Amino acid sequence: MALTLTDVQVFVLAWFRITGILLVGPLFGSLSVPANVKAVFGFVFAVIFFPLLPRTGIAVEPNLALYFVWVLLEMGVGMLIGFAASLIFTAVQFGGQIVDQELGLSLANIIDPISNEQISVVGQFKLFLATIVYLAIDGHHFLLQAVGQSFRAIPLLGLRLNDAAVLHVSDTMIRQMFEMAVLIAAPAMVTLMLLTLAMAFMARTVPEMNIFVVGFSVRLIVGLGVLAFGIGAFVHLLAKGLRAHEHTVWDLVKMLGG
Repeated sequence: MALTLTDVQVFVLAWFRITGILLVGPLFGSLSVPANVKAVFGFVFAVIFFPLLPRTGIAVEPNLALYFVWVLLEMGVGMLIGFAASLIFTAVQFGGQIVDQELGLSLANIIDPISNEQISVVGQFKLFLATIVYLAIDGHHFLLQAVGQSFRAIPLLGLRLNDAAVLHVSDTMIRQMFEMAVLIAAPAMVTLMLLTLAMAFMARTVPEMNIFVVGFSVRLIVGLGVLAFGIGAFVHLLAKGLRAHEHTVWDLVKMLGG
């Protein structure tokens, strides 16, 4: 079957939307994945989803400048969906940084291959663990489903950036991100707070003891012990949070479609 100019334009628009999702979405959004590889994956997915794409509402546009604006618009739609899907990983990283602050490891930063920025040791560990959990519960399948469903909920050139969608991102999704970060860091924070109170009583009871020297080692050992014993609870919380986050992303996609 011969392709028309409209088919080619529809395919390119879909390609750039999918590439926008892959640029900032979970897993594929890592800076360790070259941009040309993301573009190739976007092309492959566009070929897969192309038979399902609606052709209505897309007319042949001879004006290249206007068509370029269309392409940027569709890439922006994809990047917005990818950004929303990746907020759960931002929460995990932020929760790990809170724990590092409490443990005194905030200066021991390493380079994160996903964001190419310096992040804390515990934040990196939790981020890797979150990636494993994400793959284990088929989160990458959800990302592919989001790609396909986005074309149904938001037709090409059918973005409706309304107040409800903006509030959903700025209020609901950002709030849930901070809530998840606090829940991840809560066990270590509570334990270390109680340990700090205990050491304060010890400093008053035995003033000869150098509590600052002893306290740092004790806090580090206790904090790492809480993290080790809390891995099971972290995985359960994260899996539950990822499922809830999927519904939040679906709601955003529906709102963007009007």
